[in-house]
Amino acid sequence: MATIQKKLALRWAPATVLLLAKFAIAQEPQQPTTEPSETRNSRLYFFDQPLIQALEFDDSIEFPFEQNALPEEDDPEFKRRLASINQYNEAVRATEFDGGVWDSSLTEDLTVLGSLLQQQGDHLQAIETFDRVVHISRINNGLDTLDQVPAVEQMIESYLAISDWEQADLYYNYLFYIQEKAYGSADPRIIPVIDLLATWNLRAFNIGFDEDLGERLSTAQILFSGAAQMVALHFGKSDERFTLYQRNIANTAYLVAKHPDLMRNLNSVDFRMNEEALRRKIGAGDQESSRGFQAGETALLEVLDFQRQEGDSPVALAEAIADLADWYLIFQRRRNASALYAEAWQVLSETENSEELLANFFGQVVPLPTFLAAPTSLVFNSSIARDTSELQVGYADVVFDVTENGIVRDLEVVGAEEDDGYNIIGKLRREVRGSIFRPIVKDGETIRTSGNQFRYRFWY
Repeated sequence: MATIQKKLALRWAPATVLLLAKFAIAQEPQQPTTEPSETRNSRLYFFDQPLIQALEFDDSIEFPFEQNALPEEDDPEFKRRLASINQYNEAVRATEFDGGVWDSSLTEDLTVLGSLLQQQGDHLQAIETFDRVVHISRINNGLDTLDQVPAVEQMIESYLAISDWEQADLYYNYLFYIQEKAYGSADPRIIPVIDLLATWNLRAFNIGFDEDLGERLSTAQILFSGAAQMVALHFGKSDERFTLYQRNIANTAYLVAKHPDLMRNLNSVDFRMNEEALRRKIGAGDQESSRGFQAGETALLEVLDFQRQEGDSPVALAEAIADLADWYLIFQRRRNASALYAEAWQVLSETENSEELLANFFGQVVPLPTFLAAPTSLVFNSSIARDTSELQVGYADVVFDVTENGIVRDLEVVGAEEDDGYNIIGKLRREVRGSIFRPIVKDGETIRTSGNQFRYRFWY
């Protein structure tokens, strides 16, 4: 309980406390506790949503554990930026000589300098530079000035690049504090920062950052709920963000239901009080206590009810129906799922380009849930180091049947690209066997299909 109180106090602390906390962190970097390499490389850490084998994975997607490649020193762009860095350093020194180290005109040069350092991969110097911008802004414009927001955002970018999750977490919450204080909880300008903080908490969960991962999911769910309600209030449910946030609520609800053991610490009185305070702070209401199946069902019903009553797109309606059907199928409510799949099929069959739409929706089995975009973490143990820079990536081509209820049967691995052979592939097989797929729907009926071939990407 004391741990939860301490963490929540830091998370929602005033800006001065947050900034002071930064300098209270020990200067000596702690070496992460890592498992022996032979054990580490035989452990499956993450696996991606599968793709039909003929398709290619999008390597441009920024996953939470991937490091950006450092620029080559013999690259002409590297040399050009280095020359620019030297020029801006000279300009900064000249301004300091004339106006002092807190001269407000320094912020422009320092901001450009920090961006150049980021591009060079020198994130520690970039952080130091943006930190100066923040302090100059605070000294000249007030402690809670919005002028510091861009610099804080770029500091976060560098902290993420060097996998300093603790500092990234600190400054994500500082961003929320600054903007909530400036705009208030009822101003729609606060929506983007609520979204940002919610997305970070979801990402932190997937990274495995924090001792209480269930708290991360709960916080993300509350924030997405508040963002959805604000969008509906100020812009209407037809705004595409409303559906996006409801699906994100369902995403967190799915993870809650999948990992009930991580939610044990959320029943304390102290956490519930802080949780209710956060709901009220962002206008998320104080009535919702469910986090798992019911929370996801409610979110997806919100979208479906809007599409049925006010929506003007049969495709959007069919998608909302199929999303809810998927949800029921995941939780083995098969009769409800079958009825909804039939309804979605009927809606699409009445459209002008029905053949193409039916093929896109129901002509191929689809891994569920459809909104689970990031690689799935398979290890939730705070004693395991979160330095994943040494993880290896592998691929496996898998063929299996999918029953009319979305269950995987007769699975066979037909090809794999990784060095550890049977051990890792055996673990991947178990994960795939436990997956649920949206089955093919033909003439409104879900059917069993064989020979479904997918490629999985995984990290070990």
